[in-house]
Amino acid sequence: MNEVSIDIYSKSYQQNPYPTLTDLRKHDPVHSFTVQRGEYKQESWLISRYKDVSALFADLRLSKEPTKLMTEEEIKQRAYGEESGYVMNNMLSTDPPDHKRLRMLVHKVFTPSMIENLRGRITEITNELLDEMEKKEQCDLINDFAFPLPITVISEMMGIPAEDRERFRVWSENASNDEFDSKEEFENWQEYIRDFLDYMKKLVKIRSENPQDDIISHLVQAEEDGDKLSEEELYSTLFLLVVAGHETTVNLIGNGMFALFQHPEQLTKLKNNQDLMPTAIEEMLRYTNPVEFATFRMALEDIDLHDKQIKKGDYIYLSIAGANRDPEFFENADVFDITRENNKHLAFGYGIHFCLGAPLARLEADIALRALLNRFPNLALAVEEKDIRWRNSEIFRGITSLPVQK
Repeated sequence: MNEVSIDIYSKSYQQNPYPTLTDLRKHDPVHSFTVQRGEYKQESWLISRYKDVSALFADLRLSKEPTKLMTEEEIKQRAYGEESGYVMNNMLSTDPPDHKRLRMLVHKVFTPSMIENLRGRITEITNELLDEMEKKEQCDLINDFAFPLPITVISEMMGIPAEDRERFRVWSENASNDEFDSKEEFENWQEYIRDFLDYMKKLVKIRSENPQDDIISHLVQAEEDGDKLSEEELYSTLFLLVVAGHETTVNLIGNGMFALFQHPEQLTKLKNNQDLMPTAIEEMLRYTNPVEFATFRMALEDIDLHDKQIKKGDYIYLSIAGANRDPEFFENADVFDITRENNKHLAFGYGIHFCLGAPLARLEADIALRALLNRFPNLALAVEEKDIRWRNSEIFRGITSLPVQK
């Protein structure tokens, strides 16, 4: 068996992880490596085959709750300091039965009908952004379009006053950057989280006294079998919605358009037949992987997999990007094909933690991409492909900037 070396935090890996993931799937599908952040080290495993990733998504031997095997002090060292409870105490970071309770409470204010009712407003925001792009000689598709669209939508859904949305945008952008190259970067991140929490606490107080038709008001009031969100659960859920409410859509639009620029025959096909947009969006999700790794999981017991023994307490990294390019599951897996049918990718996860916001991300992308291609049919990349840079993130895969010419 060939030995595969990997550093998921290296610039070379984050620029293009797919050759490494191909080697891992072939030669070392249960790959042992050590995660190190500062002085903190953790034995970890990267799982890269579709069959294994989808199975482990549903495996109850894996936990989303670090407190089951870690002390509170270890959690603070590992991740978020004193703010950890306000960041990690949400449905994405819990196991049953707490997960079901939290998800039900959030689902009450995040229903499919509520999402569909946003179609008109999403269209308005999209057209406003395109109007502004039309005035500019040069545009950055991330900063001018892909980012402001979903962040405006989620901030309006949450009830953030219009005059505070620029602050909200700065907080959300910095809150989602979870990789730190220095102690100073980590401390800056903590400061953003504290500012965000201070602001949200004031807004929650206002909404508690004077409820409106927005997510914050509904979450404050939400109740399931007499159970309500605790203070930490409320703010952690709001934090989750801020990050999850825009990250996937930003990356889906940005990565998706970059993939179309890289494959001009696919771009032409889509412009000539926008009825292909639903399958095109699913292929963008599969091929470009807006979320590269599933979020934190820890083994609750020893697990044998492909002649490897994952030890109790080890971290499990489920590679969505690896699974979505697995040739054992997808025919011509490394080919970008907007007509691909029966596309059972794992871009939104699988099982009980399947992304609650998937319908919103799909709706935003559908409206945005149709309008973008209609308004600017000659849109093209304004730099060479090799000049595109990818964000430094453990979980998300997204482009930092996408200069285009109209």
